[in-house]
Amino acid sequence: MFLGIYAFGQNVRVSGQVTTAGDNLTLPGVNVQVVGTSNGTITDVDGNYSIDAKMGETLRFSFIGMNATDVVITSNKLDVKMEESTLELDEVVVVGYGVQKKALVTGANVNVQGERIAQMNTTTAMEALQGIAAGVNVTRNNGAPGAGTKVAIRGLGTIGNSNPLYIVDGVAVGNIDYLNASDIATIDILKDAASAAIYGARAANGVVLVTTKKGVKGAKPSVSYETYLGFQNIYKKLPALNAQEYMYILNEGRTNDGLTPYDWKNMLLNNNYLNSNFPGELGNQLGDQVWNQLQDGWTGTDWVDEMSMKNAPVQNHALNVTGANNDLTYALGFSYLDQKGILGGDLIDAGLNRITARMNTEMTLFKNSRHDILTIGENLTFNNSENTWIGAGNIYRNALHNELVNNT
Repeated sequence: MFLGIYAFGQNVRVSGQVTTAGDNLTLPGVNVQVVGTSNGTITDVDGNYSIDAKMGETLRFSFIGMNATDVVITSNKLDVKMEESTLELDEVVVVGYGVQKKALVTGANVNVQGERIAQMNTTTAMEALQGIAAGVNVTRNNGAPGAGTKVAIRGLGTIGNSNPLYIVDGVAVGNIDYLNASDIATIDILKDAASAAIYGARAANGVVLVTTKKGVKGAKPSVSYETYLGFQNIYKKLPALNAQEYMYILNEGRTNDGLTPYDWKNMLLNNNYLNSNFPGELGNQLGDQVWNQLQDGWTGTDWVDEMSMKNAPVQNHALNVTGANNDLTYALGFSYLDQKGILGGDLIDAGLNRITARMNTEMTLFKNSRHDILTIGENLTFNNSENTWIGAGNIYRNALHNELVNNT
């Protein structure tokens, strides 16, 4: 009896291999721990492990995507097969630099795949999130091409600058308007304080994590081309008064104020603009000509119509190349966007012209049979944008307001 207890509790070197139960694939990185102690290890790239323990103790094997498995040590050779857990995979979300169970951050994070963003055919990636990202309010700064977006995550969190922190491939940037939607693999929006805490005070208004497309080891070279062409028009043009209607309304306003109506003929003959640019008799003749045209039913010029472009085109072209071999992964992208402005059009050549070039590579310089020892890589992006638009101003004075007032 004494000898049996002694043999069951003696120290042994336990080793074995961890594989999947279904297709018998080796599992690297599996956590192996002696239950009730801090003694543990992980499996190597071939799924092998080795650990010192006592006979009769329990080894716990755990891995993301697999059910945890407990095995009692009965010999120094223990091979383990782990069952897949699809539920656990579905319940893992990106949090800062790592992952966290979804139960801990329900409703706090949003993940949008690049394919869905590209399908929206928007000029900026953040515009594609309008209406599909809960708790994220995305609005255009104005209607001009390339005007950018205003993003508020769970409302305004600070006074003044309430913009979120943008992180593209681990680098903080001011915004992501320079990226073409075809370059984006995923966008993760971190809305709660816990997941964004690693970024400090800059994450007070939330964090937008962007991952661009990269090559995948083992994947064959792939070339993709995406394009779209669209036409833009004013959805609903504001009805404007013509010259005669405008004169009538102004006179009616003066009558309501107890004033005499305007003497339009005298005002035309003594117009400062006409007199300064056409002095003498020529100015009087022009004034008489305009007055006679008004009397004959001339309605004036629709300046809003003159400054508008019908069927203003927008086009986008994107070429992406990805691939890999044993020691190198690469992703190359080139995109071109051209959007004409509906207002301004040919008068000032309003619109946005943007060229974006991107290169992501990763190369393994030194490695052994099990691990990559030294790996280098880079994420390079070149962007050139030309943007022209009419004056936005404010609610009291802007280019469109001025043309509506001068629509005579």
